[in-house]
Amino acid sequence: MTHVRPRALLIQNAMVLTMDPALGDLEKADVLVEGTRITQVGAALAAPPEAERIDGSGMILIPGLIDTHTHMWQGPLKGLGAGLWGTPDYQKHVFPLREKFGAEDMHDACFAAGTEMLDSGITTVLDFCHNTMTPAHAEQSIAGHRRTGQRVLFAYGMLGEFKSLAADHPWRLAQVRELASELRSDPDGLVRLGLAVGSLEYSGMELVKTEIELGRRLGLPMSFHQNPPAQIRQLGEAGLLGSDLVPVHANLAADDELEMLAACGAGISFTVEGEFGGGRAMNIIGRAHRAGVTPSLGVDIPSRVALDLFGQMRLTFHVMRAEEALAERITGRWPLARRPGTPHIQPRHMLEYVTVNAARAVGRGDELGRIAPGYLADLVLLSTGPYSMSLGDPAAHVALQSTPADVDTVIVNGEVRKRAGRLTGLTRADATGAIHRVRERVLSIKPHDAAHA
Repeated sequence: MTHVRPRALLIQNAMVLTMDPALGDLEKADVLVEGTRITQVGAALAAPPEAERIDGSGMILIPGLIDTHTHMWQGPLKGLGAGLWGTPDYQKHVFPLREKFGAEDMHDACFAAGTEMLDSGITTVLDFCHNTMTPAHAEQSIAGHRRTGQRVLFAYGMLGEFKSLAADHPWRLAQVRELASELRSDPDGLVRLGLAVGSLEYSGMELVKTEIELGRRLGLPMSFHQNPPAQIRQLGEAGLLGSDLVPVHANLAADDELEMLAACGAGISFTVEGEFGGGRAMNIIGRAHRAGVTPSLGVDIPSRVALDLFGQMRLTFHVMRAEEALAERITGRWPLARRPGTPHIQPRHMLEYVTVNAARAVGRGDELGRIAPGYLADLVLLSTGPYSMSLGDPAAHVALQSTPADVDTVIVNGEVRKRAGRLTGLTRADATGAIHRVRERVLSIKPHDAAHA
């Protein structure tokens, strides 16, 4: 698909949450985009006469939302994980379905999930693709991503068939090298390569060490599932931790492990809805935040969780406040009263998690996650609805009041992908068709059967 980018784009009269400390919040301001970059931010900006103009009056402009951990191949499986109870349920009912996915299913699934995410204001995603069962699976996933125009860090999954992890390792490593070269020369640059490092409990330290060392030689951002305890410590003692290696979940991380991550400038990707609903320990987010380990957020499994970062922000805030309140009760400070440093977490932190923090997690902290001159033009314009914007901090309105239905305009790389509530260059019907094709091939569910499945 060929996308036509305007030479210049001017967004006018919006409430601009720049997420940049030097610029702050601007109550009524313009943002000028030229090519793929933001060139000016301020009041009453002049623009070239041929510039496209978007009226942001009464709306909030934020950086594009960034999801740092989602398995996009599960998009068409929406609902299959709705009633999961713990990891064994997931491993029995959802994860084994990857063996039924062909390469064409990966293409359709990535396209459909990416389209829905763009529609919901998610301009960038780390697709943790642990379904690269063959080289064609990876190639077709990337092809599906390229169709959407979403910015994607395609984290190539090293976790294949458990019975043949070591035997398959050479061809996976070889394909990673090939894709790194191919995507590095991609002129559009929207799809980049990352590495979804194998899980220590399955792959073992030898394979994981080889993967991380290759990722570093190739300059790839990396991520890994951190579920059993003490794995961060093991990686630290092996000299493998770094700001380019983002653990996911890490619910059982000890304080000394958080110190290790903070010392190397690393973050953690939390997938709060799945973790909280799965009964995991949730005080980790507050502990990480206080330790200087930058939290970011992801949807994780769309087979269970909606492709919606607004919902993740809202739940994360309330989970973290509940943890703080529990700590107060345990120490006898009840009923709750404000005291220095408590409560620590604020609604604005949630927006930081899915913009500036998330940009760092995907290796783009110097050019994504803020609305400032020189940054890439990934932007979301939010309607404040028919009943007006909240009082107080506008970031609280975004984190606690907004939903995907409020996403009016989405811009990626300077290109308008959604305007006035309608996708441009994509259709919801095309994404729905892709979902139905996967369901029919993988689950033998025809479109008219879906409502009764």
